[in-house]
Amino acid sequence: MGKSLCCFLLCFLVLFSFCSARQQNECSISRLNAQRPSNRIQSEAGVTEVFDHNNDQFQCAGAAVVRYIIEPNGLLLPSYVNAPQLMYFVQGRGLQGVLVTGCPETFQSLQESQEGQKQGREQQGQQGQEQQGQQEQQEQKQGREQQEQQGQEQQGQQEQQEQQQGREQEGQQQGREQEGQQGREQQGQEGQQGQQFRGDQHQKIEEVREGDVFAVPTGFGHFIYNNGNRRLTVVSVVDISNQANQLDFQPRRFYLAGNPQNEFQQQQQQQQEQQHQGQQEEGREQKGREGQQQQQRQGEGNNIFSGFDAERLAEAFNVDVQIIRKLQGQNDKRGNIIKVQGGLQAVLPPRRQQEQQQDDPLYAQGNGYEETICSMKFRQNIGDPRRADVYTPRGGHRSSVTSYDLPVLRRLVQLSAHKGHLYQDAVLLPFYTVNANSIIYVIRGSARIQVVKEQGETVANEEIQEGQVIVVPQNFAALIKARDSGFEYVAFKTHENARINTLAGNLSLIRALPVQVIASAYQTSDSQARQLKHNRQESTIGAPGSSSRSQYRASA
Repeated sequence: MGKSLCCFLLCFLVLFSFCSARQQNECSISRLNAQRPSNRIQSEAGVTEVFDHNNDQFQCAGAAVVRYIIEPNGLLLPSYVNAPQLMYFVQGRGLQGVLVTGCPETFQSLQESQEGQKQGREQQGQQGQEQQGQQEQQEQKQGREQQEQQGQEQQGQQEQQEQQQGREQEGQQQGREQEGQQGREQQGQEGQQGQQFRGDQHQKIEEVREGDVFAVPTGFGHFIYNNGNRRLTVVSVVDISNQANQLDFQPRRFYLAGNPQNEFQQQQQQQQEQQHQGQQEEGREQKGREGQQQQQRQGEGNNIFSGFDAERLAEAFNVDVQIIRKLQGQNDKRGNIIKVQGGLQAVLPPRRQQEQQQDDPLYAQGNGYEETICSMKFRQNIGDPRRADVYTPRGGHRSSVTSYDLPVLRRLVQLSAHKGHLYQDAVLLPFYTVNANSIIYVIRGSARIQVVKEQGETVANEEIQEGQVIVVPQNFAALIKARDSGFEYVAFKTHENARINTLAGNLSLIRALPVQVIASAYQTSDSQARQLKHNRQESTIGAPGSSSRSQYRASA
């Protein structure tokens, strides 16, 4: 018993030491560099660009970054991921669908809507004909009554003949009405059958545009379609360190259609090669077997249905085997972004109505579980400067989205984001994020960024440009100064309600200190201490060469 307990404690200590070392190694960063995509995959209607998630700074943040460039009428095939993801739409517009098992099909296709309008017009025409027939009958009846009143003298046989003729006409009219009613019922049944088989019902599709943040929880299916006239660019951050990911520390995308190349495959192979450096011969054999399996899979398909037996799937879907072979994506060489012939038609509610729902505080906040999974909101726009949380007239503005704005972030995603725009030579005052790592993606322009870790060690001092990504770990201090072209960026945070502390400005830690403490700590005079404390009046974004007062809202 004692030996068993000792062995158990020893194993526990080894495992604990391994986990601690792994966490320490993930964020033992001596240098941060702006990153560009390391893998580019060309598809029929777009490009997928993947950043190396094995890089030290991405390992520290526990995140993977992917950029999708979708051409007009391009469709990013439906898929799901083993971790939650937060997307930012950099440019263009399109449609985004989220697929949730068990939720009702509340949207109808345009084709079905047109058929319904056609049937409605036919029904209105039939009703008009019936009303016209009734008016004619009333006119005939009134005419007969007048004739009876005027021709009282000629009653006899003429009256009997007229009555008999009237009864025959009424019988014929009733027969025609019965035939018409039967025909209308038959047409209605045929219309319902046609609508049942030809119409399409599906789950909710949302219209997305530049500046939108879109949250996709773990395991939720989703797709993106470009219905605009220019390219649609989307940046996605996958939080692979999230507790919802019960697999390994690798991003895994499961496609539901096509024969797409695994966008994370190159990085995973590199990591496997590093893990098998001491076993070169075994690694070569395993790599050869994996290469053969990959070649076989490329012919058979790479989506989630490809590995099942075609006959078993045909039985599950109750369709022909030939349809299943198309479902499995066999010999499909279009990639993960395909061209939709003729475009994708869908009926959507007006965007203004969607935005009004977003602005409703009761709709946004809810009471925890009042908002069900099927009706929850996945999108929030942070690109509109009119909704800025922080605004400096000559400095710039910043907008954020947290779980208070988007409740789906609270439990199912646990990420947040903010979008910033610095004008020419403006400064993002020194700050650090209290409870999250930051993944910064440059939308437009360029800036000089400095990042400092504990003990004053500088880990980044370089210029970052459009399309690059850099990670600022939790509690690392950063300062950003825009270049002549300005600087637009989006920062993804690994916490649902990320908070920042500033080191300069009217809301900073320095501003909170007494003057005497500042003077004693930094060995300055009281006058110099007051300058440190009060000369910069902005809160977050500093105007160039000025201490003009910023306008700060309570929602910042």
